[in-house]
Amino acid sequence: MLKAVARVSSVAVFLYVGLAAAIYHYQEKLMFHFAPVPDGHIYAFNTPHEEVRLEGQGGATLHGVLFKTSTPARGVVIYYKGNMGNIAWSEEIAEPFLELGFDVLSMDYRGFGKSRGVLSEAALLSDAEAWYDWAAEQYQGRDVRVFGYSMGTTFASHVSAVRDVRDTILFAPMKSVIDVAERRYPFLPIELLSEYPLRNDQKLARASGHIVIYHGTNDQIIDYQSGKALKAVLGADDSFVTVPGGTHYDLPWREDVRSDIRARWGITFASGSPERSRQPAAAGLSAETAR
Repeated sequence: MLKAVARVSSVAVFLYVGLAAAIYHYQEKLMFHFAPVPDGHIYAFNTPHEEVRLEGQGGATLHGVLFKTSTPARGVVIYYKGNMGNIAWSEEIAEPFLELGFDVLSMDYRGFGKSRGVLSEAALLSDAEAWYDWAAEQYQGRDVRVFGYSMGTTFASHVSAVRDVRDTILFAPMKSVIDVAERRYPFLPIELLSEYPLRNDQKLARASGHIVIYHGTNDQIIDYQSGKALKAVLGADDSFVTVPGGTHYDLPWREDVRSDIRARWGITFASGSPERSRQPAAAGLSAETAR
């Protein structure tokens, strides 16, 4: 009997260690759904645009696209996308910001699109800063704002913490990659295994600008509660906007969300009055101020 128990225990330990090792070894493939294209690939955008190339940390090649608004630009919105696809998917998501008179800069992370380079959390955060710095130089004297979606919210939060960003919007953010993984694998020591903790909570706590978070209650990718946990680190004039029935993928196309963004970032509030942050949420949405 004791031998049988010992054998079962040994098998369980072997399987546990094997699973933990697999999660550690394959974490980049689990996190990043790479979609590279050849360097000569031509994206079929309908919006006027120009391609942008930067050199990243360690000699990496960083590639992005700058969508141009049809009117003289108020400034630029820097869009840090999620962990799937490439900038070919960015045009539609840029629409509401283009309509508000902003140009929109969207970029691919290393291994996506035409961007190349060795991956690490430090490298990705450095790249996020490089894109902001480029935009700030190009749009001197104008409004430079930040927008992050899904995993890209971490890079948006980081930039908002280390640069003087006035306004940031986050779609479907996570408290951290560790938090998301622990919800999926509560039996594993995720904090020890993760090489990409991507701590949104720690970054947002240091951000000085105005933050608005949108999260759907039916998000099956990043749990609504993981996003809502960020309320604890937001400032008094920041907002967490609950989108009833919203999923992980429909937020950019929902009219209630777009209407709320227009109310908050519309030309009426271009002067930077602090009252802009206290605008009521659009009908159907529930906005809560932090703390």
